[in-house]
Amino acid sequence: MSVNPLPYSDFRSDTATAPTPEMFAAMMKASLGDDVYNEDDSVKKLERYVATLCGHEGALFCASGTMTNQLAHRVHLNNPPQSAMVDIRSHVFNYEAGGISFHSQAAVYPLMPSNGRYLTVEDVASRLVLDVDVHYAPTRVISLENTLNGTIMPIEEIERIRALTKEHGIKLHLDGARLWHASIATGISMKEYCSHFDSISLCLSKGIGAPIGSILVGSEYVIKKARHFRLLFGGGWRQVGILAEAALWGIKTNWPTMEDTHRRAKWLERVFLQVGCHITNPVDTNMIWVDTSDAGFTVDDLIVELAKVGIKISGSGCAARLVLHYQITDEAVERFIGVLRKMACSSKMKVSADLTRAAMVDQPTSVCDEDPDTPGKTSTEQLPFAETPSSRSASSSSLSASFLGSPITDDELSFMPTNKDSTYDEAEVTRIRSAMGVPNMTRCLFEESRDQPPEETPVQPGPRQRCTESHNGRPLERPRSAYEPGGIKSKAREVELAALKEAHREYVVPVNDRQLLRTQSLDLAEHETRMFTVQLERPHTADKKKVGKLQYRLAHNPASKAFKRASVRLVRLGTLLSRES
Repeated sequence: MSVNPLPYSDFRSDTATAPTPEMFAAMMKASLGDDVYNEDDSVKKLERYVATLCGHEGALFCASGTMTNQLAHRVHLNNPPQSAMVDIRSHVFNYEAGGISFHSQAAVYPLMPSNGRYLTVEDVASRLVLDVDVHYAPTRVISLENTLNGTIMPIEEIERIRALTKEHGIKLHLDGARLWHASIATGISMKEYCSHFDSISLCLSKGIGAPIGSILVGSEYVIKKARHFRLLFGGGWRQVGILAEAALWGIKTNWPTMEDTHRRAKWLERVFLQVGCHITNPVDTNMIWVDTSDAGFTVDDLIVELAKVGIKISGSGCAARLVLHYQITDEAVERFIGVLRKMACSSKMKVSADLTRAAMVDQPTSVCDEDPDTPGKTSTEQLPFAETPSSRSASSSSLSASFLGSPITDDELSFMPTNKDSTYDEAEVTRIRSAMGVPNMTRCLFEESRDQPPEETPVQPGPRQRCTESHNGRPLERPRSAYEPGGIKSKAREVELAALKEAHREYVVPVNDRQLLRTQSLDLAEHETRMFTVQLERPHTADKKKVGKLQYRLAHNPASKAFKRASVRLVRLGTLLSRES
C-alpha cells in the first residue's frame, strides 16, 4: 500500500500529511480517559516520552503550535510593563494574531538578523532593554525559532544568546515546530538543543504527521502554570488519547524518515537552479523558497501544469514555497521535475530580445507581394519605380532594426527623400521623435524643398530615384528629378498627405535647411521661421480613385509591409505593440 493515502502529492506544507492505515491502527489502541482531569493514559505516555526526549521535567499536549507558543509567553510574561524580543520573520510575530500583546500584555520588539539568516548575540545585545529607564518596557523574554523558513540556527549562536539571557535574568523560549528536522540534519540531539531553553514548543502535525497537536516542554512550574492557562484559553479537551497515540506513533515512525525528505529537497533544489530559478533561502532541511522570475514562467503557470500530474503547490506571481514531508515520494519528485524541465524548454514561456530581433529582421524582401485585396498592378515592371533585391533587403532590414531601437543606417537614410542642401541632425530628430511619441522608423516621406533646382540645371537621378523613359505617355527630354511636380517622390508625397488626412494630424513641412518633425504645439510665423503648417482635416467623402491609390501605396510600401508583418509577430509573442502606421 502506498505511504500516501491521498490521490495527489501535496507540496504546500508538511501539515498536509494524512493519517495512514498504520496510524489508524495505533489510534485504535488509545485509552478513553479525560485529559482535563489528567486521567488519559495515552496522553500521559506521550507527554512523558517527549519530556524525557528533550531533557525537561514535563510536557503539555495542546491543540496547536499557536497555543503552545502563547502559553509559554504568558507563563514567562507575568509582570507588566514588559516586552518580548523576536525575529521579525518569526511565526509568533507574523502568524499568531498579535497574541503576545493580547494575552500577555507585553510589547513586542522584532529584530531583523544582520546576516539575513538567523539572530546573533550582537543583534540581541544591541536592542536589549534593561530595568534602567522607566520610559521603556524591559525585555523579559527572547523568542527564537529553529528552523526558521527551513534554515537551521547554529547551536553555537544559541549558546551565546543563552549566556546573555542568564546574565540579565531573561527567559529564553524556542518555537521548535520543526526542531525535529534540525536535529536530523545536524545530528544534534533534541536533548542538547532543548537544554538551552526555558520552554520549547514542538509541533506534532508538521513532519511528524499527527492529524492534530503540538506539545509544550519545560520545567514542572512552567507546565503547571501552562495547564491552568490552557483551560483559561479554552484549550481543555477530553478524550484525546486517540490523538496522543497518533502523535506518538508519528514520532517513532516518521521522524527517522526526515533524512530522505531532506535529500529530496536538495534534489529538487538542484533542478530549480538548472532551469534558471533562484533559491531565496538556504535549503538546509525540507523547505524550498523559489523565485521563477528569470526562468521564463510564473508560479501560476507552474501550479496549472503541476495540477495536471497530480501535484499541489502554493504561491503566486514568481514566488513559491515548497515543503516536503514523508508522504512525498521519489516518484512524486520525478513528476515535479518532469514538469519543470518541460516548462523551461517551452518556447512559449520565453521571449528574448534576440528572438524578437530575428522575427523583425527576417521579413520578406519583395515589395510587390501578391495581394488580391489591393487594386492595381502587382508586377515589378508595372510599378512607377523598381528596386533591386539587395536594396529591398537592406531597406527592410534597416527599417526593422530602427524599429527595435538600433541607429538608422545609411541605406535607410538614402531611401528617405531629403533635401541635399539641408542639414539633417539625426540626434535632434531622434530626441524630438521620442518626445512626441513618434516611432523611429517613420521618417517623413514627403519632406521637400520649396526651392527647386532651375529647370536648365540637369538633376541626375539618385541611387533609388529611377525614371522611366516616359511619364503618363509623354516623352521626357531629360531625367526628371523625383522631387519635381509630377515626379515619383512628388506622387509619394501626395499619397502620404492623403494618408495623413485619415489620421487627423498636423505636420510641419520643413523648407530648405530647416527640417522638423510632427508637432502639435508650435505656432510660429512663416516670415520668421520660413516654415508653414499644413492643417489636414478628415474628408467627409473620399474619391474612389484616391482611395484605391492610397491602398495600393500602403500595401506596397516596404516600410509599411515590414511594420505590418513585424507587428503581427510581436502580438503573437505577447508584446504590447500599437498597430497604427
